[in-house]
Amino acid sequence: MKRKIDDAHTQYVRQVKKLIALIANTDANTPSVTTYAKRYFTLIPPMKKYANDLSHQIDHIRTSGLGQRSLPPLQQKWQENQQKLLNEHEFRHSLLRNAIALTVTLSEGDSDEETQINSAKMLGCLLLLTQGNEGNYRHFHQQLKPIYKAVLVLRLIDKVLAESSIENPYLSQRKALLHRYDDENLRQRWYDEIACPVISAAIVQDIGLVHPEALLLLKGINGTKDPYRTLEDTERKALLKLNYQSTLTYVKDALCFAPDLTAYPREPNAVVDDTHQFAIDIIQEAFTGKSGIGDLLKIPQVYASVVLSTKPDYDRLSLPKGYMIIEQMAKHGGINARLANHFIRIVGYFPQGFGICFIPVNDKGFEKDQYEYAIVTRLNPNDPATPVCRVVSRNLSFTGHGKEESINKSRNLYFKAARQKLMKLDRQRHAEILRQMTKNFKDSDLDKQIPSFWEPYDFFSEKRNQSLWK
Repeated sequence: MKRKIDDAHTQYVRQVKKLIALIANTDANTPSVTTYAKRYFTLIPPMKKYANDLSHQIDHIRTSGLGQRSLPPLQQKWQENQQKLLNEHEFRHSLLRNAIALTVTLSEGDSDEETQINSAKMLGCLLLLTQGNEGNYRHFHQQLKPIYKAVLVLRLIDKVLAESSIENPYLSQRKALLHRYDDENLRQRWYDEIACPVISAAIVQDIGLVHPEALLLLKGINGTKDPYRTLEDTERKALLKLNYQSTLTYVKDALCFAPDLTAYPREPNAVVDDTHQFAIDIIQEAFTGKSGIGDLLKIPQVYASVVLSTKPDYDRLSLPKGYMIIEQMAKHGGINARLANHFIRIVGYFPQGFGICFIPVNDKGFEKDQYEYAIVTRLNPNDPATPVCRVVSRNLSFTGHGKEESINKSRNLYFKAARQKLMKLDRQRHAEILRQMTKNFKDSDLDKQIPSFWEPYDFFSEKRNQSLWK
């Protein structure tokens, strides 16, 4: 049965699903970054307390000279406990490292152009795996957010390195990493010094939400409360504080970027390396908003909260408004304006994977009295309002081999002026279009207005249609 399910997707989509499970699977019996974060919050504190108690007993025996016979068994217990702590840390670390490696594999390329294509592919694939507000979409969206943010932060940092947009000593010393495609040593440095801390920060930004106290607040004593409900003000403030404190504890203690893990658990005042400190700074300042470095994560976080919203009124029609929130935050000083501008230039107005309805033109360049379907497939559009798309229908029939096309406002039915051009369609012509382009067409669909967008989930669910980025 599993084979049939796997065969329903391309290798790339299977890898994306593997990454989602590797990071966000919440089944206690399935190892993931999330499940091992839960283990960290529940198992590690008592294990550390036990180790501390044993240390005090051992020190007391050594200094007092009393009870020497009990010293070897206590030392053995201490060593066994330390090994268990190290084993937990090593496995937790390996899960995160695997997630980082797979994220880079799926989103990077051998040139900047290929990286932009692969990043668009990954972001689009994530959105195309969702079904709007169908089913348990809020839980699924929450699982997708860490990966979505990670890819966007990487591309935003590339812009920062290229244009020196913010003053940060760590990034200023690494501008040469932009040229990683021509030098294997630079590529490895980029992986170790940029990808590892940045992807880690995106993945664990809200890891404090799986702390037992946070889960109690979200789900209640019996686990019956809706964790995605609108919280009361006191609940919201308590959750923000708990998430912040627990996440920072996790980032400082549970993460490690050094190749040698045998020094775990760390001493309380141990100095962390620059790479680790960079991850801490990004997360901490994304929470506090004290400097521009935190906006590298905060801006993708805000954008992802729109595109992959967990609100009960989630509506695909609102997705292109994500950029507007970023613009307004920058206008009012809530985020770094230069970073906001970079970000909007990267994503445009329409998210990757968004379904565009548009008016096609004939061979002479005249607009037809019909509409076709396309899917946004490229980052960095020349004009944010003109998405670069893969056309997926031709003459009212779906195709997996459509051309790539930039669709401007005058032909994009998301915009009212374009829709008004087709208001003159008679019912018979509109019915003809809908019968050919709409699954399970009903006569009542004719009473609906010309569509502003379309839902491409069903189209993308077929393996033959999952190669939009070729």
